[in-house]
Amino acid sequence: MQKGSARLLVAMAVVAVVVAGLLMGLSQLGGGGSPESFTGIPQDGTRLGREEAPVTIRLYEDFQCPACGQFARETLPEVVERHVKSGDARLVSETLAFIGPDLVYAARAAGEQDRYWQYAALLFENQGAENSGYVTDEFLTRQAEEVEGLDMGQWQRERKKSYDEELASVQQRADEAGVNSTPTLVVSGPGGEATIRGAVPIRDVDRAVEEVGG
Repeated sequence: MQKGSARLLVAMAVVAVVVAGLLMGLSQLGGGGSPESFTGIPQDGTRLGREEAPVTIRLYEDFQCPACGQFARETLPEVVERHVKSGDARLVSETLAFIGPDLVYAARAAGEQDRYWQYAALLFENQGAENSGYVTDEFLTRQAEEVEGLDMGQWQRERKKSYDEELASVQQRADEAGVNSTPTLVVSGPGGEATIRGAVPIRDVDRAVEEVGG
């Protein structure tokens, strides 16, 4: 075999190994934000994780907020993996509705069957341009059909309920906490409270959980 051909074969082998490694890494990162990643974690409405967890992370978000979508896709999976699954923290979604309540109603209707987080993950995964009119009944129903174990008949019935009281309570808590933008995380525990604003990387959440964990 000529030297040129040998070098080409070696180069091709190296590229194949690198590509395989990248695909594996992307698979591991992407899996955390899928609806299946919440399987086995205790849920109660908009709450995710063990009730007795020492740290509570209140996530103020808006389903049409681009930065919230970025946080949900890039950082939230790691928060769940590192802190919620371990029992160090529990998550509470405090969903605001600056543009319209339809998305929140649909998500809370899924929450009645403890599928809130699975449904929310799909809303962020398939998020359209802000206030572009992509939120239609067909869109909301299509996401619901993708949630494993969701009773569609019950979901449709729950959507007709009014969640205005719950939304008002979230807005009141946001006002009291000084939340004026999304996403905002209010992390509280035995060691105090920390507020994080924006689509922050996981290291910022790690630091806050460690600070307030006592």
